[in-house]
Amino acid sequence: MAAKGYFNPTDEDPKQPTPPSMARSRSQLAGSYAPGAFFTFEGGLGACISIPDQGQNPQKAQISEETQSQIIIRLQDIWQSWFSEAYGGVTRSGRTIDPRLCIDEVLLAGGTVKPLAFSQMEFVNPLRMGYEPAPLTFVCNNCGLFRKFDNVTDFGKTMGVLSQDNCKNPKSKEKRKCQWRQLDVIFVHWSGEWQPAQPGMYEWSDRTNEVRINGEKCQMCESTSFTLNTTSPRIGEWGFSCASCGNTHRANWLQNDRFTTSVLQQDSNTRPQIERRMQAVSYRATSAYYVQWDQFVVFSREDETLLSYLHEGREDDLKGFIAKQYGYGGSLPGEEEMRDILLQGGHAQEWQSYEGFKKLRDLTQDAGAKGFMDGEMQKLVKRWMTQEPVLIEVKSELPASIATVMQRRNEFGGRYDPFVLSVEHESLMRSRILKTTALGERARFVRFYQLDIDLAPKDAEKKAEQEARTLKLMTTLGFEELGLIREFELCRFTHGYTRVGDMPTLEKNNITMPVRLRLFEQLGNHKWPIYVVNQDNEAIYVRLKPELVYKWLMALQVVDLPAWDPTGAVMLGGPIIESAEPFGRYFALLNKDAPKTYRYIYTLLHSYSHLFMKSVAEFSGLDLGSLGEYLFPADLAFVVYRNGVTMDLGNLSSLWRNENNRFLAHLLEPSSHRCNSGSLCDFHGGACPDCLMVPETSCVAGNQLLSRAVICGGVAPREDLPRAGKRIPGFIEVVNSGA
Repeated sequence: MAAKGYFNPTDEDPKQPTPPSMARSRSQLAGSYAPGAFFTFEGGLGACISIPDQGQNPQKAQISEETQSQIIIRLQDIWQSWFSEAYGGVTRSGRTIDPRLCIDEVLLAGGTVKPLAFSQMEFVNPLRMGYEPAPLTFVCNNCGLFRKFDNVTDFGKTMGVLSQDNCKNPKSKEKRKCQWRQLDVIFVHWSGEWQPAQPGMYEWSDRTNEVRINGEKCQMCESTSFTLNTTSPRIGEWGFSCASCGNTHRANWLQNDRFTTSVLQQDSNTRPQIERRMQAVSYRATSAYYVQWDQFVVFSREDETLLSYLHEGREDDLKGFIAKQYGYGGSLPGEEEMRDILLQGGHAQEWQSYEGFKKLRDLTQDAGAKGFMDGEMQKLVKRWMTQEPVLIEVKSELPASIATVMQRRNEFGGRYDPFVLSVEHESLMRSRILKTTALGERARFVRFYQLDIDLAPKDAEKKAEQEARTLKLMTTLGFEELGLIREFELCRFTHGYTRVGDMPTLEKNNITMPVRLRLFEQLGNHKWPIYVVNQDNEAIYVRLKPELVYKWLMALQVVDLPAWDPTGAVMLGGPIIESAEPFGRYFALLNKDAPKTYRYIYTLLHSYSHLFMKSVAEFSGLDLGSLGEYLFPADLAFVVYRNGVTMDLGNLSSLWRNENNRFLAHLLEPSSHRCNSGSLCDFHGGACPDCLMVPETSCVAGNQLLSRAVICGGVAPREDLPRAGKRIPGFIEVVNSGA
């Protein structure tokens, strides 16, 4: 488990020994084994805690400047959202709270969040992760004697006492050899701190004005030797006794959080004791550690302009993008103004081409030729408006309703921000969905109804037959687009951790507590690590047909149904964003309410995505936990991808090559829309682990906003308060109703 010499510092070399490194995959090291995590090696012998690489030159992540910018944008949003929810959640309950109990003090300037500067962070490739034994507490199986070591160096110097032949328990009648075991229980607190078990208890001392530990000696005989009674199956009923006189040390096995006590100081004894009380748990318990992570679609260098729309201070450019993207009207500059713009920008050749077509149009008397020249002039103008960089800007006017939604962007959180997701979807469209490849090369995106040579049957007739069947099934399922993305580029990064809870607040004895988001410990170069894992695995892209989605919304009779004309210039994504209401990054704003457009669309995409993941796992052989999802609400699209950084074996392409339309037909079968637990969740939202829910690591929204009813029809989701217990039409029902 440990490198040679790890526990053997010498008097000649008193330096802290270098911790060994783990051999695990990058995904594991950035997740389950990230700094602060407790774990055991194979065989379950020896508990350890992960620590950052302490070398002066950590392995840096090989990521572009654009990816670095995306991470920084996300981190600023995450840290601010966490603090706002943790601090606001407590203050809304009528209590005051110190900001330091909500988020790592490194991220605070007074009572406000101050994100780390770029120079303070290190984007790390998680190839090296250190570890050390923890907790350093031991109990004898024979006599119950307790022994605690202060640190690894102390343990390395004095661990020999654990192997001595004679029992050190003063009350032991049989002087036999003690049988020591590492204590597998620690104390954790929602401040992110942990403590090993010990007889003493942390309290605030008004006399010395500091946190002190009381009870390290027996109150009766002042002995420092204790036994720990671990016979009860309930950890909370364990307790210390004096090894010399047998006096029960404390009636309850309790511990106060040292950090919270240092923040509260003299108020420690006047506030509810639950605020400081730590929880005794096994280091294997889930509540001992929650790693905090996020992910996003990677922008290419060609999409630098798109990425810039997300930067602070570029709100007007973002508005222009949304207006242009979803077809909100705007007026073109006149010919003279366009000429001046092009000439000033050094694009005289472009204007000369335009004038050439114009002169030819004026010279000819043929109506057909005139129409052709007009068309060529319009193509030029359209190219000036859409190419990168844009040569002619069209200032489109956004509706006031979208501008209002944009003012609430911070309430969505980056992972659910419809504006961010729209920009990311456009980047995906440019780099994958609409990207052309040279003849004979493998396409970046293969439409399942227009197969390339790699996915298509060898026989031309079978290929045509399969593609026709696919189109028919797509129509039945309500799909506008469906295909394989060969390299879906995602960046996943971990930036910190919490304990006891993974959300900004939790309830303890009906009191709202802030869960403190902690950064990882500093690296050996004194920078704060952000562990980055890039992946570009296969994925399936699905986009629903806007006309059918709108038809379904009408059948649902949502209260804020936007006016939309399918034949008009405005795309449905625009009205969807107009109706968007934030449910919060941590779903704190997700309340039961009247049926709303944006919430139902998100639920539809999310539920469809989970149905897809379940079917992919069934037909491909991939584990459900190895899949992931990405949702684009305004564009009515979702992506199901293989989540992992090991070699992509082409499971999804093999899935289509081997199963193709059998896989699509399975999505329509009644058995796919039923719950394996019978009617257990049919009347409680229509989603449970036996039907639509997937592992938390695979779900982008924590298994919130899910319902089988939105797909196949059934009792309304639990968030739809007015129609609780009433039936709603499913999307597939409406698509195939013929009305």
